[in-house]
Amino acid sequence: MSVTLMNGTLYDGLGKPGRQGHLVIENDRIAEIGDVLPRGEQIDVTGLAVSPGFVDTHSHCDLVGLSDRQLSPKLRQGITTDLLGQDGLSEAPIKAEDVDHWRTHLSGLNDDPQVEWTWRSYGDYFARIGGAAINMAGMVGHGTVRLHVMGMDDRAPTPVELTAMQALVDDALTNGACGFSTGLIYSPCVYADIDEIIALGHVVKRHNSFMVYHMRFEGRRVLDGMDEVFTVGRETGASQHISHFKARGGLAFGKSSEMSAAMDQARAGGIDVTADQYPYTAGSTMLGALLPPWCHARGVEGLNAFLRDENMEERIRTEIEHGRHDWESSIASSSWDSIAIVGVKTAGNQWVVGKRIPEIANQWNLDNYQTMVRLLLEENHAVSMILHMMHEDDVRHLLVQPWLMHCTDGLMGGTPHPRTYGTYPKVLGHYVRDEKLMSLEAAIRKMTSLPAWRVGLKDRGVLRTGAFADITVFNPNTVIDRSTYADPTEFPIGIQHVFVNGIHAVRDSRETGNLAGRALRREVGAPGSRT
Repeated sequence: MSVTLMNGTLYDGLGKPGRQGHLVIENDRIAEIGDVLPRGEQIDVTGLAVSPGFVDTHSHCDLVGLSDRQLSPKLRQGITTDLLGQDGLSEAPIKAEDVDHWRTHLSGLNDDPQVEWTWRSYGDYFARIGGAAINMAGMVGHGTVRLHVMGMDDRAPTPVELTAMQALVDDALTNGACGFSTGLIYSPCVYADIDEIIALGHVVKRHNSFMVYHMRFEGRRVLDGMDEVFTVGRETGASQHISHFKARGGLAFGKSSEMSAAMDQARAGGIDVTADQYPYTAGSTMLGALLPPWCHARGVEGLNAFLRDENMEERIRTEIEHGRHDWESSIASSSWDSIAIVGVKTAGNQWVVGKRIPEIANQWNLDNYQTMVRLLLEENHAVSMILHMMHEDDVRHLLVQPWLMHCTDGLMGGTPHPRTYGTYPKVLGHYVRDEKLMSLEAAIRKMTSLPAWRVGLKDRGVLRTGAFADITVFNPNTVIDRSTYADPTEFPIGIQHVFVNGIHAVRDSRETGNLAGRALRREVGAPGSRT
């Protein structure tokens, strides 16, 4: 099967300016580029940008991708590959007796579609993730292997337990996982000290893989959070990557210059460290992340008992309001008014979606803390939220750094954050075309070859002869996001065509229904560029 994209402006993904020409697709590969004879179906893309497909380095489609194979919010913004297993909270490896607890624990983050968890090992899960509309790569989660070996315990592992965790990471990296992730605000990852992370990092290094962090601190102590990442990189030699890089909360506003300087210094000192970012001033996660880490140490039943125990209320309230030396509270960094509920499961509580915590509290005649507790208990913890907590100046400063790539970090359930539908068109339309913060070729590199190199996706993220035909065609003059906080499920405009492994997935801005995505493994030496 042959397709020729005619007269487009071709961007190689490596940061070079676009050039006019044709691109020929044969089966799943790019066959020819440039001044070539067209063959097969001919599609006129005059005036359009032809780019490698976008690689989303922070996805939460771990379960939704098994139930909704079309993944329209991703595909319609030009994404051709997702990276799963974020924040230390992968779906595998998992023991049968842990499934109910773990799916409840993650339901506010990865949603809880009616998918039967038939897998146990990481290899079993990897065998399930192919066959969606886009490609899927994955990581093994620190919290998941910790749960597998030592439950939700708030303590250091014994030497025997640490060896068992290392073996699980080794098995996952051998059987499909591209990398290792940790989420140092989420239970049970948050209970780990740096020695534990370093020990697991040595396994990652043996596989020439990479480590991804939701850092322990992203607010006032964000530089301390970065130092922890740098220390692991220095001690292990493993590649490091910081998720959703941000300066969170009023006390951190303006720290982005210090953050980028620290990254530059670490990289100059030999640490292979990169980061990603979503181009918004609000974040999104599960409501339970507002609670102090120790609340989660006894599992969901233990957590519910804490929330119902009047004797525990003062301690929990105090730590939420003020934080602790080893835990950065989102409320202490921002405020209750910065939090909007965007996803619940029960019919009776659907009215809270889109409302901020104080609004709900007023309706229920409760205070903010009591409102949070009621939501968590009534929804069995399947509550997702948006937190308005960053400054636009910091977002803009980090956006243009050469080691930073773009991501959605989009939750798929409920009423999502607008980034789920709009991240890449917002960068291309708002920040590149309208604000002129960077060139189009620089932005495309951050969406394509740079993340493909970081993840280790050989022959992806570039337009060149022999590369896989993951291709996004868009109109640089019209592309823009339309999703907003009030109406977050509006699809973008300007994404004209998307090809996944040579198969037409979006034609004239409409989905074709083709499911050509594959499960992707890491291959060292993937194309791309480290700057």
